[in-house]
Formats: sequence, structure tokens, C-alpha cells
Amino acid sequence: MSKEVERIKEKLDIVDFISSYLPLQKAGKNFKALCPFHQEKTPSFVVSPERQMWYCFGACGEGGDIIKFLMKYENLEFYEALKFLAERAGIELAALNPAAQREIGGLYDIHEKAKEFFRKELFQNPAALEYLKNRGLGEQTIEEFELGFSPGGETLTLHLLNMGYDIDDLVKSGLVFKSQKGMHRDKFEKRIIFPIYNHLGKVVAFTGRLFLDESNVLDLPKYLNSPETPIFNKSKILYGFHKSKNSIAQSKSVLLVEGQMDFLMGWQAGIKNIAAVSGTALSQAHLETLRRLADTVIISFDNDEAGLKALERSLDVFGNFDFFLKALNLSGFKDPAEAILKNQEYFLEAVNNAQPVFSYLFKHYLPTLGGLDNISKKRALRHLLSKIKKIPSAVERDSWIKELVGYSGVSEVSLNLEMAALESLPKKENQTVTDDFIKASRLDLISQRLITLIFAREDLLPHLHQYRQYLPLTFQEILDNLNSEKAAFFKMRASYEFDDLKAEVLEKEFQDLIKNLQIEFLKQEGLRLKKEIKEAEKRNDNEELDEKSSTFSRLSQELHRLLKI
Repeated sequence: MSKEVERIKEKLDIVDFISSYLPLQKAGKNFKALCPFHQEKTPSFVVSPERQMWYCFGACGEGGDIIKFLMKYENLEFYEALKFLAERAGIELAALNPAAQREIGGLYDIHEKAKEFFRKELFQNPAALEYLKNRGLGEQTIEEFELGFSPGGETLTLHLLNMGYDIDDLVKSGLVFKSQKGMHRDKFEKRIIFPIYNHLGKVVAFTGRLFLDESNVLDLPKYLNSPETPIFNKSKILYGFHKSKNSIAQSKSVLLVEGQMDFLMGWQAGIKNIAAVSGTALSQAHLETLRRLADTVIISFDNDEAGLKALERSLDVFGNFDFFLKALNLSGFKDPAEAILKNQEYFLEAVNNAQPVFSYLFKHYLPTLGGLDNISKKRALRHLLSKIKKIPSAVERDSWIKELVGYSGVSEVSLNLEMAALESLPKKENQTVTDDFIKASRLDLISQRLITLIFAREDLLPHLHQYRQYLPLTFQEILDNLNSEKAAFFKMRASYEFDDLKAEVLEKEFQDLIKNLQIEFLKQEGLRLKKEIKEAEKRNDNEELDEKSSTFSRLSQELHRLLKI
């Protein structure tokens, strides 16, 4: 297959192809644009016509060829992307891998025929249809999203076999399984069916909601989802996105809910910029899809302890992105679907008045702090700080720290030191820049930016040398050898990143970076001194204790001075 893949890449120019998705600007020998895979204001996405490659020098650090771009941009599997490009290049895809082509195409066909079967069954089952209407869904919504019903047993299996499909293909689709007795049966037994569509609007999976007397089937899951297949990866699919993506793009915002009923009730209520994370946890792939269209995410998960935990887990994923996050107060309603059913006007107003997510969390956790002992108070604050630390924007982090001062009565310096004591951010999955010298810590990111800047303004190099003691050792080594391989990376980065910025702008950024470099260095030194003070206390070494405490005091004063500038 490799020869045919190369033929496709030779026929399609990467600059022409990517320019059909992004507005590219000439930058020397290369082209640049705002990266579609993370939010930014300064272009960091570079396309090289010479190498027929693209690379992001920004937050995501992604890169690759034309196939990798299409896979990532459109959330496609390799073979799906290859099929699209082959058609565009005028190359017969069957010559590449006919077996894979038949499998992919067959799975789409099976799911389409199954959807039609389930839809017909719903309108032949008045009780199931009445259930959906009692939940608040109108017939137009039921039709638009092609909801269905599965009677179970062997009904779907026999229906598809009679249409000529092979039993092995039905098993591969996940819609049929082989029982312990060797019989083939339908996966979904007496369930309301919600078709799951990919972003192109093709049915790739189903969710089945139990439709039985639940008191008699406690061992059965209320919701049952299709397994993953070559056409379905649950961590990449957002329910309803094929319908809502245009509205999300127009509004630059999305209401993110948990389940299909939450989505459908929201859609029916007139909220068209909505998507649901159904049957899985929020993933980086979900957010990569959303960030190309939206800058604001309003989270409305279930209004219980599990929903709160799901929201907080989501913040860990959001930490790799730069969304403006809001959370919805559902008051006494258990979930968005119930809120809309019982008081649609309240829910729509709540969406319009959604509060920043950390304001929501502060109000949840902090009212109880007054009655907590110091240990419990510290635990609660550390929990909140662990979430704040993962915010990409330094300005936003500082803003929430200042607000936390007002809630907790703890000084800004102490909160910053406590936050710095938390574990470093975990390395992002699929990080393509793997050099050991490129780290994820804030101090390293500031140092990277400074090194890049001095390659654009070499006259600033002597000034940076005055502060070299604040740089991590790796970056000091780059300063000592400006012709090294590591230095070459930053030279290339500087060639596009700063070529159109005025001198005064670069000088201002340089001064800001120097200030932030000192602040982050002092925070880390403060952590080190705190550990040494504790060790001196354990040893009853009063002389060292006095020395370290005095140094810590001076450091805190200097940090406080810098934070006020």
C-alpha cells in the first residue's frame, strides 16, 4: 500500500489542500495560519511546500503529512482519510485495499439498514412511542433524529440476513452477538434506540435505552451502547454534532450535556448550539472537534454528586485547551432534560446566565470553609488550586487566584506557592514534540519563549544573559551554544513567529517574560526552601532553620513585589 499512498501524496500539494480548510499566509519559504487544533491569536501553524509537511509550534505541537492533517481535522480513521484523498487525486481506492474498503462500506450499510428497521419498529410499538412523548419529545424531534425501537430476540438479525448480509459481518458491526448456546441474537433487547452519527451524518452506532419494568431487571444496564468498530470510536463522537455544528460555529459557543435526552430536549427547546457526551467520558478528541468552532463551552451535567465529579474530571481534559468555561445551575432539577420538561423558561434563562465554571465551584466548596479546621480548609483549597493550575491562560489563572483570596482569606502569595507545590501537569497524549528539553512546566514555557525571542532580536541577548541564573539548566546550555541542534529549533520557530512584530512590541514582551521568569523561579525556590525548613525542624537544627526562614522571608517579599508590578 505504501507506493499507492505516496502516489496520492505526490498528486496532491499540501499547501493547496490545507488552504481549502485554512487561510494560509506566506511566511518566507513557508506558509502560516492560526492552528485549527488549538485556540490562539498568533499563528503557530506552519506548512512547508518543500517538505510537504505541516507543523504547529504552538500549544499542541502536532505535525505530519496531508493524511495526518485530514485525519485530525475531520476526525477520520486512516482508511477513511485515504479514501477521501484518493478520490480527490483520481486514484482508484480499490487498488489499495479492497478488503478494507468492503469492510468499511459494509458496516455503514448495515447500520443504515438497522436504523431503518428500528424506526419502523418504533411506530409499530405505541407504548415505546408514548414513553418518548411522555419524556417531552415531539414527533418532529423523534423523526428528525430518527429514533427507533428494538424488539430484540432475533428480529434484527433475521431481517438483515434476509437482506443478504453475512452473519460474520453482522457480528463485526456489534449489532448481533453469539450467545453461550451458540445462537445469534440482537444486542439491543426491548430498548428505545438512539442512532449515533459521525460528523458527516452517517450512522455509525446506537445507544439503547431500557424499555422494561426496571424493578424486574435490576441486573440490566439502563443504557447500552454499541461496541467500538472500524467506523465507531466513542471518544471521537459527540451526539448530535452533525446537526449542531453550523450553529456552534455561528455562535462560537456550545452547550455540552451528558445524554441523548438532554440533547434532544435542548434542541427541541431551540438551543441549536448543543452537543452531548454520551456513553463515555469527555475526551481530548471531543474538545479538538469543538475548539475549531467554539471558544465558549457551557457545561450542564447531571445535578448530583456524580455530575459534579464528571464536571471536575472534564476540567482535567479542558486544561489542554483554551476555552472560556461556564457551568449551569440547574437548581432543583436532576438534569437538563427534566429542567426543560418542567420549566423550559427557567432553563433557557439559566443558559443565558451561566456563570464561569470556577465561580460555580467556589460557591459549591467555599461556603463551608468557615466551619472547617485548618487541615480540611487546606485540603479544599488544594483541590480547587489543582484545577486552577491546569488553566492554560496565565491571566485567567491569576484572576481566579485573586478571587480565591476573597473567598478563603488566604494571601495571594501563599496560594501561588501552594499551587506551585502541586504536581506538574501530566504530559499531553499524542505529543509529537518529544525532545527532552521541551517540558510542560510554566517556567520552561517562559524560557522557551524567551529563547525564541532572542533569535528574532539578537540585540536582546546580552540582557537575557543578565537573568540566565533564573533559566533552567537546559536553556542556559542553549545560550552557551547558539549553533546547537536544540538552538536550531528555536531559530526556525522565530523565523515565522516574530517576523511581523514591531521592535517595541518585542521589547515589551521581553520585559514581561523576564518578570514572569523571575516570578516562576521564585515560586520554585520557595517550594524548595519550605521542604528544607521542614527537614531542619525535624533535625532541630536551629541555625539552619533561622537561615532558611530568613531566606524564605526575603524571597516571599521579592515575590510579593513582583506580583504587584
